[in-house]
Formats: sequence, C-alpha cells, structure tokens
Amino acid sequence: MRGKRSAQKPATVTSTSRPGPKAAPVVEFPEPLFTDWIDPGTFHDALALHMQRHGDSCWQLWRGIIRPGDTLNRHTIQNWVAGTRIPRTLSSLQMLGRIEHRYRLPEGYFRAMLPHQTRAPGGLKIKGVASSEQRRLAWHLPDDFNQRPLKERNDILAWVREHVLSGATDYRRFQAAAMKQRYAIRFPALTGRRSTGNIIPDGVDPDLLVAARDAPPGLAKEMADLVRFKTATLTTIGFRRSGVWNEETSAQKTEHLGLMFGALAAAPKGEVAGFGVPLADLSFGLLIFPTVWDWYVQWRERRRGFYTGWEADMLRLIGSLTRPETGWIRQTPRLAERLCPIPI
Repeated sequence: MRGKRSAQKPATVTSTSRPGPKAAPVVEFPEPLFTDWIDPGTFHDALALHMQRHGDSCWQLWRGIIRPGDTLNRHTIQNWVAGTRIPRTLSSLQMLGRIEHRYRLPEGYFRAMLPHQTRAPGGLKIKGVASSEQRRLAWHLPDDFNQRPLKERNDILAWVREHVLSGATDYRRFQAAAMKQRYAIRFPALTGRRSTGNIIPDGVDPDLLVAARDAPPGLAKEMADLVRFKTATLTTIGFRRSGVWNEETSAQKTEHLGLMFGALAAAPKGEVAGFGVPLADLSFGLLIFPTVWDWYVQWRERRRGFYTGWEADMLRLIGSLTRPETGWIRQTPRLAERLCPIPI
C-alpha cells in the first residue's frame, strides 16, 4: 500500500533585494574629502585623483553622470582611469563636461589634459557628408551635436559652412597672415619638427607651423633639462615632481613654450609686435614674473581677437612648474644666474 506523499510548502522569499551593501544615493555634487591637491600631468591620473577626492568609484561616477538614452558604458570610465583609452568622440567629450560639472572643476579642465590635441573629435553622425568634411566640421560643433534636434543640427551646419569653412572669417584671415609672420622659436633636438608648408590642418595653431629660429644654446639646454625632468622614469636625486609627460605631451609643451619665447623675442615695432627681449637673454627664469605672463596673455588676445583654452592651459603649466616642492623652476635656482633686466 502506497503511503501518502506529504505536501511540501513552497519556500518563503523573505526579501527581493540583492545581497551586499546598498548602493550610495546619487547626488549631483558630492562633497570633496579634501580640498588641496596637486594636478597630475596626465588625464587618467587627474580623473583618478578627483574621483578619489569625492569618494567615487567608477560605478558611482557612472551613475552620477548617465542620462536616459546615453550609451556610455561604466567600463569605459574604468578604461579612462586605467589609461588604456581616452575620450575622443563627441559623446565622450560631453561626458567629460558632466564630470567637470559634478566635481565643480573649470570647464575644459579634463579636455586640456588629453593627448593628441590636433586630432578632430570622432563620432560625428551626419548622413550624406563625406568623412573628410566631417573631420573638418567636428572642430566647430558642440559636443552634444548628435543629441540636438534635426532642425537645430542643420542650422548649425549651415552656419559653420558659411562663416567658418568658407575662408572669409576673421580667424581664417588671421591664419593667412600668421603664415607670413615667422616668429616662434623651435627646439629641433627635442621635437624634430619643421615648417610644414602652407596647409593649416583644422585645429592646429598656425603659429606652430612657421617657427623661425632655433633656440639659443642656453635656452635649449634649459628646455632639454625640463623635458628630461618631466619624462624620465625616475627623477634625479634630490628632485620631486608631480605627473609625467608622455612623448606627445612633451612635444606639445615644447612647441607651445617655443611660441611664448618667440613672442618675447620678437621686435615690438614689427608685424608680430613682440616684447623685444634679446634672443640670448631668453630664459625659463623669466617665467616666474607675473608681468611677463600678463603681457603674453594680453598679446595672445590682441593677436587673435579672443581668448581660448590654450591660455588657461599655459597658465596651468606655469603653475605646475613653480609649485612649491614639485615645481621644476622652484627646484632649479641656477636659472636666476641667466636673468637680465628687461625694460618695460
């Protein structure tokens, strides 16, 4: 005789929540855990630093900036922090802006640290437009271009084509004039770059393409010492630094400093309207004086008619070079030996 099978009660589910600690609530502006920091020299180090300052993991940061319809994967942020990838598309540059907003950093803070500044952003979506024209257009479109309504995108494209790419704008006229005014100082032993002719790639400062003179020996040695300090695997005994330059960053900073020294050496009454410092007197020691930077920033604005993120990037550079404990100029007192009075 079969026995009766006892009825089994179904297991009771006590909770539908996932195991583990609850995710922290998303806040727009997390409070920083510390307010003093030293800017690293690379994008991925800077991102990691400010995530640490605000107690964000990659997951928490992703939750804090993502919006409905966004395609950013949280693993992308992990790759940015690890330095295996960098933001290059319009959508990823838009995400950088949101991170800057979240951490209350200046607009363009992270973007200024990206390598390959002369490359146009990718990810532009314009049907029926050749890829070559899309690369030119990308320099002049907002980071959220792909998310804007179709009519607004068409209006922006029409304006850019008429006022920027037609060649009749004030800036295009400035580019044409800049190609004829050779003043920048070059450091061929460090960059190996020379003039590239009369074609100006979009996004490239035309002044960088027309370097006129090689740096004098004293200045060339100082620049070589700075590059060695910022690129060496280990610093010289007794020196401290914050951040390391890669090859691309080193070439970029060398060229930009060459522009500044060239402007300082150019004749005041010439087309360039420089500062008139004798070529042999150029030295990194000059860069500690606020008067020199005040003149140079205003000279850049007069020459172009507007300020750009370039000026802010240069001011950040001199801030890092003169910073107590880790600044190269601060740790190189011999630079004062080459200083000569300059009449104002």
